[in-house]
Amino acid sequence: MSPPAALVPSRRLRFPAGLAFLLPLGVFLALTLYQLSLPGPNYDEAVEAQPAVQLLRGLPVEAHRDATIHVAGARLPLMIVDYVGALNTYVLLAYFKIGGISVPVMRLWPLTVAVLILWLTYRLGSAVGGRRAGLLAAWLLAVQPSYVFFSRQGIYVTNTTIALSLAILLALGKLSATGRSRWWLLAAFMAGLGLWAKFIMLWPLVATAILAPAVWLLRKPLGLPVADSFHPRQLLRPPVVVGAVAAFLLGMAPFLLFNLQTGATFRHFLGTLNESYYGVANTNYLGNLGQRLGQTRNFLEGNHFWYLGGNASDLLAFPVWLAGLGIAGVALAAGRRQPDLRRLALAALLLYAYTALLLLQSPLTPTALWYTHLAIFSPYLALAVAAAWDIPFRLLGRLTALWLTNAAAVLFALILGASSLTADVGYHRALARSGGLADHSDTSYRLADYLRQNGITRPYALDWGFKAPLILISQGEVDPIEIFGYERVDAPPEGVAEAIRQDLQDPEAVYLLHMPERTNFPGRAELLNSEVVKAGKELEIIEVIRERSGAQHTVVLRQVSSP
Repeated sequence: MSPPAALVPSRRLRFPAGLAFLLPLGVFLALTLYQLSLPGPNYDEAVEAQPAVQLLRGLPVEAHRDATIHVAGARLPLMIVDYVGALNTYVLLAYFKIGGISVPVMRLWPLTVAVLILWLTYRLGSAVGGRRAGLLAAWLLAVQPSYVFFSRQGIYVTNTTIALSLAILLALGKLSATGRSRWWLLAAFMAGLGLWAKFIMLWPLVATAILAPAVWLLRKPLGLPVADSFHPRQLLRPPVVVGAVAAFLLGMAPFLLFNLQTGATFRHFLGTLNESYYGVANTNYLGNLGQRLGQTRNFLEGNHFWYLGGNASDLLAFPVWLAGLGIAGVALAAGRRQPDLRRLALAALLLYAYTALLLLQSPLTPTALWYTHLAIFSPYLALAVAAAWDIPFRLLGRLTALWLTNAAAVLFALILGASSLTADVGYHRALARSGGLADHSDTSYRLADYLRQNGITRPYALDWGFKAPLILISQGEVDPIEIFGYERVDAPPEGVAEAIRQDLQDPEAVYLLHMPERTNFPGRAELLNSEVVKAGKELEIIEVIRERSGAQHTVVLRQVSSP
């Protein structure tokens, strides 16, 4: 979709006027950089760093499905999983080279992306409704609990796709304003790059394609700047089409190469059309949509981060979001003779529609209906709310002095920010107490220390969640061998039993297991114990790793001869 209004910022939006952006930026950095090593690294977060660690340490690189390209003697992975590319991996090479291999350094990269998202949101909001609306959008985003805590683990949600989706809108705005096809080529390249980063990029691309005709038809009431020489028909010229297709394919070249080698992505999606890997019935679209609607409210309020060790809510977020939709609707109906109010109302409603299109795609999943998928909503919700709520301040500005109007807007922003900040601070306090729970627990740090200190470098992991975090934290010194099998069934496949039988022949074998309430793949502990008994041996617990609360999280075991 072309942006809902002028997306080429005027000179007055540049510095020093842009210095006002430093306020939301500063607050955001304070919220995200604080205790950055917590929670512990999640497997899905650390797994993108794993190849970077292996490359820097000169260790064998474990590539997904063994799909690689060879450059200067190095095996470079193409994808992390079937639908997530290795884009973050290659950026992390530079971050680790400069700052050293660690969890906080890893998280500086997604925070860099998050700052870029914040800036793009400010620019888009300023273009749509002026600098006041842009600052409100940036402020709402900077303190939103979901954005704050997802940004801290942004690799986990692949926030590069969010930045690329916003950048595409800016590029389309430049295309309209200048008529230069290079912006169209840039947008095509970023679309391909985003699909390589994670296939969820398809959601904003579909929303953009659906709303683009409406934006073009409404370009005059929207105030969309259009160069005299530009018309969408020029994008259909053969040289432009060829260039755009080439740019798009270049952006997603690693994804295409991976599928030429394996065909895995398409098999994965075809195999989950009816039911996802985690058992979500994609055929139950309306039921899944109802669940997503409930998740959207929780996402806005930020009360879904249970694994941080507590529960906090931004109580004003949902009513303010709904009120903004109402304001935009009323303003559009009543503002026929007020072009500026009509423009803002149209822009806000288009942004709400954009978010709705994202939501309508979200019930279909190859995995599960996770909150991480909703991270892509954040900037668009902030932009829609900011555009809608600027309407009453414009009306107030016609009745009173500008300084008084701006003072009222600042007070409004502070009230909303206080509600969000209360939740942010609450989560940080809970996180300091808990260190993170379950698959986000900081027990991974203590486990890595124990294994290194005792010279245990190749333990056998009988559950998901051990390998990638331990490789990252230990800088490659500890490299668990995963033998749990990825089949999501209660009865482990025979391949797991055979692997255990072979491993039992190693008298020095050490096993890692989660406690039952923290286990991701059930039945593996029982299978290990059964095979140990058959071999005439016993299991001995040599260490228990606990969460900060004292709850047992991980056990380290070894085999001993039966008495």
